[in-house]
Amino acid sequence: MKVLILSDIHGNFDALEAVMTHAGGFSWQEIWFLGDLGGYGPEVDKCFHVLQSHSTLFLPGNHDLYYSGRLSRGFFSKEARKALILSRDTIKKEYFDTMKVLPVFRKKKGVSMVHGSLIDPERDYILHEEDALQNFKLLKGQCCLFGHTHRQGCYLKEKDKLFWIRPEDNEVVQYRRKKILINPGSVGQPRDHDPRAAWAILDTKAKEVQFFRTEYNIQSVQRKMEALGSSEFLIRRLESGM
Repeated sequence: MKVLILSDIHGNFDALEAVMTHAGGFSWQEIWFLGDLGGYGPEVDKCFHVLQSHSTLFLPGNHDLYYSGRLSRGFFSKEARKALILSRDTIKKEYFDTMKVLPVFRKKKGVSMVHGSLIDPERDYILHEEDALQNFKLLKGQCCLFGHTHRQGCYLKEKDKLFWIRPEDNEVVQYRRKKILINPGSVGQPRDHDPRAAWAILDTKAKEVQFFRTEYNIQSVQRKMEALGSSEFLIRRLESGM
């Protein structure tokens, strides 16, 4: 089965639209979304309805959990809290109702899925090798998908060896006879010094993942964020992928 893997859209409809156009040139059967439709960007509802128009498996991210009353505001930075408050009134009830009931862990086709980590799907990050090793201890099966860090890449574990791979655009990583933790990167707000939207396609039968980056109109979403009242910091960081 081939699956389009998306994460951390954060209300950036311009980025999502560009990714969906790019991904339309490939064959995939479903979308697996790893969380954070909301937060930062100005068009959460439009992003939600794009994913709803496809066969999409949803996970909630920490921003989605806040909107649905499942995570307190104390978890977030001042900038993130302000952005959540600004965009809240632009979102319709259907999104809130959906996020209230979604599980924070899913498994399909032998692939585990979380937003943060297997240790704490709601809050935890997989940022370093030690984090990866702790998650591999909890992984049942070969593959886990995660998001939250906004950094595209994967950890491969082969026997006692651990590798971090930051892929090139279009790079394929194969994980037969290995274990892997895959982050498709952020569609709407990359933070790996590459401002292009990040995503991936997973082939569960071939046991391989292909990583992609997509150019989009950053100035368009910046204008929308400015109109919403977003901070200069959040608006400008899109340009540098930080």
